Amino acid sequence: MSVEKPRHIDGRINRIGTDDLLKAFGSPAGDLAGLRAFVGEQLKRPAWPLPEWAEATRSTPAAVLAAAAPLLEGVDVTGRGLGRSQLYGFHYLGWLAPGVQAWLLTGDERYLQAFEHHLDQWVEQRDSVTGEWPGLDVIWYSLGTWARCRSLLPTLEVLTSSPLSDRAWGRLVATLVGGARWSYDEHDVFRHGNWQLVCATELLHLSAVLPSLVESEAWAERARQRIEEHLLLDVYPDGGHYERSPGYHRMVLTALQTAARIDPAVAAHPRFAAMHTWMCELVSSGGWLPHLQDSGIEWPAVSLLRGSYLLNDPVFARVAAQWLSPSELAAEVATFPAGPQTWLSPGAVPALPQATVLPESGYTILRSSELRAVINHGPHVEHELESHSHRAVLDLVLDGWQQPLLWEAGGPPSYDDPGYLTWFQSGRGHNTILVDDQELSTDRGVVVDPLVDTDVLAVFSGRHHGNGVEQTRTIALVRESPSYVVVTDHAPGAHTFRARWHALHPWREVGPLAYDASAPDGPGLLLIDAGEAAAVEQTEGVARHPVLERRTAEYGPLHSLTVTRSTGDFTTVLVPHELGEPPTVSVERVDGELVVALGGTVDRIGQSTWTRTVDGQLSWATGWRVRTLPDLLRATADVDVLARPTGDRLHFKITCEGRCGLWIRARDEIRLNGMPVDATIEDELAHLTLPYAGAWTVDGVRDE
Repeated sequence: MSVEKPRHIDGRINRIGTDDLLKAFGSPAGDLAGLRAFVGEQLKRPAWPLPEWAEATRSTPAAVLAAAAPLLEGVDVTGRGLGRSQLYGFHYLGWLAPGVQAWLLTGDERYLQAFEHHLDQWVEQRDSVTGEWPGLDVIWYSLGTWARCRSLLPTLEVLTSSPLSDRAWGRLVATLVGGARWSYDEHDVFRHGNWQLVCATELLHLSAVLPSLVESEAWAERARQRIEEHLLLDVYPDGGHYERSPGYHRMVLTALQTAARIDPAVAAHPRFAAMHTWMCELVSSGGWLPHLQDSGIEWPAVSLLRGSYLLNDPVFARVAAQWLSPSELAAEVATFPAGPQTWLSPGAVPALPQATVLPESGYTILRSSELRAVINHGPHVEHELESHSHRAVLDLVLDGWQQPLLWEAGGPPSYDDPGYLTWFQSGRGHNTILVDDQELSTDRGVVVDPLVDTDVLAVFSGRHHGNGVEQTRTIALVRESPSYVVVTDHAPGAHTFRARWHALHPWREVGPLAYDASAPDGPGLLLIDAGEAAAVEQTEGVARHPVLERRTAEYGPLHSLTVTRSTGDFTTVLVPHELGEPPTVSVERVDGELVVALGGTVDRIGQSTWTRTVDGQLSWATGWRVRTLPDLLRATADVDVLARPTGDRLHFKITCEGRCGLWIRARDEIRLNGMPVDATIEDELAHLTLPYAGAWTVDGVRDE
């Protein structure tokens, strides 16, 4: 079955001559020179014009000149030998536009001549190129028509009055018109995925820049219809794009930002703003989005800045400014249309919540001041060609001090990479538990419990059956320093279970089932497996590494630690540290509890309780969905509770789901939500009632 409609490529798309081009504009002139003059008078500015971009970029042209340099030497415009997927990407013509950009920056007409030469060659040879994807033309397919328009349409404004020949100018316009016609025919009904959405945005863009085209009004109407459908059906209520990939999310949002520049209704749609908020939730302190679900490492600062302008919302600009220098920010702002810049008003960056659940996207983010965990619990999502969903679930990544600590394979350099399915998409490249070395099925059956958050502690729990047995995982992040994570895994039966853990730096054994992965000067991650003896293996793969100073990513080693058992029970303690050497940590089992000691801090961790003492004194105790907090509280129904000493008293925060009775040790007056209550006291136990569901505070409890 073809991934797009049956072939609909004809002469009105790929063989547009001068007469056809004149008719496309209503025959306003008798030749190309006359048409060029007419279009020059009617042409509207593109969404993101090149002259302003060139003025802002003129002082830092190196990257553009490097991209344009191959044009001066000569490029094989067929792209032959690039591989199955890369061949399609080559014909997006992203390599051609730098010729115009370099000419604008330098005035050197060699770049313009090289652009014309290669465009001529490409038009003459493009129909000789055949792709390997069945039913998918290399040139005339959704991403090709979108990407060429996105790349070449902004050049039309500057090229119409340039020394470019009339012939080359006509070929450029014919390429854009042919792509629009193909897109209009292809996308007559809604279908999920990034292909149709981005295609619709450039159909709208072209119709706005060339309103004198006879078909322009029809193109705009169809484009608006598809965009509206995608905002409703292809963007989740939590703001994430359908495919759950930060890379494809940003690609789609960039396209929608172009549409929003043309049509204010796009900017006014609540899902458009939500897409920006989604990136704010997932961005790390280092300014990057993790490479989840076939994504690259994304740096959303510029996208957020553009969104701030389009939404007239200064918050997004404040978030973006954390990772942009003043000169970088000014250069980006210079590319936006002139006007009042109220969206750049100064102010504080809003603090992120301690935990964020993106329920439809299937991500939960847990935060402390030192550490952040991003947990994947979303569905496998189909795609036009191959799903971008990875074969892992309930996996997680950790970062701290702006750097990845626990990492994963992420997206490949190319979908032609031989390790695409066996490493990048495979569970082998993720922080997960493999069963009998099989790959996770697309039917995962993921169930996630409501997130527990008692302020000092956040606890995520979920389960799935994607490996044929029910596997459960609990991820608990303790927020107060020392902050760390405990991951508990369970699965029944006798199988070969492999716990996979990945870091950017080599794992170094520092004790029995204890390993550390650290940068030379930090930060690092200490991993302690608290289970019985197991086989441990270290291997090496590859993954992108974020490079903060350049806001880029480079491929480098990904170091894998595999712990193998015949039972599905694993308890893994993950302790981040800022310096190159790990702290001294002991982990042991005492009376059915996990006891973790870091210096003078000792944590006793039960199935649903966590108690911290510092230098022998109670710091806090918390429980979730419990009826008893040992020696401190009993309840008649399940509650979430946090107890802290305040002087010689304990202060309780309690959340219940309905009317609930409590027994607590008491001295003197008991206050419920700050108000004195008449509690019955027997044998130094006070009995009181929480009258209805909600969050409560109880003070006056004796601390012994």
